[in-house]
Amino acid sequence: MMTRFYDAKSDYDLDTVEDILDSGGVEYSVQMGKEESDIKEILIAEEDLPYVEELLFLSKKRLFCSLNQNLQ
Repeated sequence: MMTRFYDAKSDYDLDTVEDILDSGGVEYSVQMGKEESDIKEILIAEEDLPYVEELLFLSKKRLFCSLNQNLQ
């Protein structure tokens, strides 16, 4: 069963999340939001949710560490 995981508000936002999902080997689909036409919903398999949350957490952590090193 597919569940709504993320609402991308821009193409950049969508590309970023798609890159993370692709790098983790996660299958997903994108559909236009029903309420607002510029929102794109990313759907993933419900059983992948814990794994995808971990992927996002690790990607944010890597980004923060990378930015922190560049500032020093």
